[in-house]
Amino acid sequence: MIGIIVAILVLSLVIIIHEAGHFLAARRAGILCHEFSLGMGPLLWSKKIGETVYGIRLIPLGGFVSMAGEEIESDIIKIGDKVLIEFNEENKVKRIVLDKNSDLHSEFELITVEKIDLKGVDGGNLFINDYVVLRDAMYVINKNKEIQIAPADRNFNFKNKKQRFLAIFGGPFMNFVLAFFVFILFAMLQGFPVADSTEIGFVGADYPAGGILKDGDVIKSVDHETVTSWDDVSSILDDNVSDRLIEFIVERDGTLVTLYVTPTIYFYSVGFHSAPDTINDVIVGDIIEGTQAGNAGMLDGDKIISIDGVTVSTWADVISSLEANVTGEEMIFEVERNGENVTLTIEEPWGQDVLDNQGLTAVDSMVGINPVYKFNFIKSVGYGFTGIKNASTMIFDTLGLLFSSNQVGAGDLAGPVGIYQITNAALSNGLISLLGWIGLLSVNLGVINLLPIPALDGGRLVFLGFEAITGKKANAKVENTLHYVMYLALMGLFVFITYNDLLRLFNLK
Repeated sequence: MIGIIVAILVLSLVIIIHEAGHFLAARRAGILCHEFSLGMGPLLWSKKIGETVYGIRLIPLGGFVSMAGEEIESDIIKIGDKVLIEFNEENKVKRIVLDKNSDLHSEFELITVEKIDLKGVDGGNLFINDYVVLRDAMYVINKNKEIQIAPADRNFNFKNKKQRFLAIFGGPFMNFVLAFFVFILFAMLQGFPVADSTEIGFVGADYPAGGILKDGDVIKSVDHETVTSWDDVSSILDDNVSDRLIEFIVERDGTLVTLYVTPTIYFYSVGFHSAPDTINDVIVGDIIEGTQAGNAGMLDGDKIISIDGVTVSTWADVISSLEANVTGEEMIFEVERNGENVTLTIEEPWGQDVLDNQGLTAVDSMVGINPVYKFNFIKSVGYGFTGIKNASTMIFDTLGLLFSSNQVGAGDLAGPVGIYQITNAALSNGLISLLGWIGLLSVNLGVINLLPIPALDGGRLVFLGFEAITGKKANAKVENTLHYVMYLALMGLFVFITYNDLLRLFNLK
């Protein structure tokens, strides 16, 4: 339940910030905002403050700001309609009731509309027949709903191009602003590695070095090679992935101590890792459900005998086979399980393009040690920009894979259920991890909304750009139809992604 609550709060935060960007820019331009709602579906709670209704809706996904004129609308009342009108003390119309038979407003005057102008372009008066209409008069839609009319000076479509651009761009922009400050906080809390030191700042208790190496140990050599910086340590470990027993000489309490660690080898392209403390035997460790190896039926304790018909006897042999499969071809594993040989087919190992996108290598080994991290305010501020750049690059690379890789498709995208799973995983790793995820999610929302697709902010900006270049607005009906059709398509994609999320959640895929 905590994970679900945190996921809803995280998603709500990035959505509220996005919609606040639209809202603040619209208000600054004088655009009438009818409603600011978090969520979709039926209204659970609402409160009108000023001229805007603030609401929370049943489904905690999405949100919106309803700006007057943002959507291409038909006139609410037309010549020939019969309506009830209410006057103020100065005999000006302050309410227009659409239901001419409303018992609640029977004392109002019933009129047939003969002439009407409720836009008042260039500052002109608003009127129905010969009656002046207040610029903040209300439409009474039914007994539960009233909407303020939107004269031209309060209407999105009548604002200049700069004002409309800012009202559209304000949403994604605020997502980048949120990410900027979240990444700064992330960097402040985590700190930055002290590269010119070999002192160990943290040892993961559940990793191979846990209980062997200790916080505060100063590494003097790794596998008989002297080290003077953390880069030296990393380089030696990266160059010796197949080593099953790594010698560390460390200084501890003024004394040199020789220690040995058996790293865990991770095979990211297929989704399994070596069992703890396996030096000579090629035995598989815990299998994560949903990975390629897990889907193939590989189990904890399986002993790998051959790969694609080639016998393997060491982890170095396994590493060589996996690193050679850069294109993600199907692989046949033969394993020994409970005294019997079992053949497993691992389909679609990740190719090099997918691994590069995820910042992974096909094979890596992990000891579980980190350098000392120290606070640096200047670097933290810089990381606000770096974090946005890295997140944006990753998102664009991932979108590129959707069209260039046969291993990645729309079914691999994460929807609300996937966001919950990732949020829960980040939460389990602590506040710093959660902050990193919030920053990435906020950048994701900003970038995706700027794609030049109708129904998204980027699509609206494309039509605005067309107007700026040609000097005339796009056909309103064409624009509205494109937005509507693409909205339906995006809703269909949303349902498809959520369906796949649920299959993964219940291990049915």
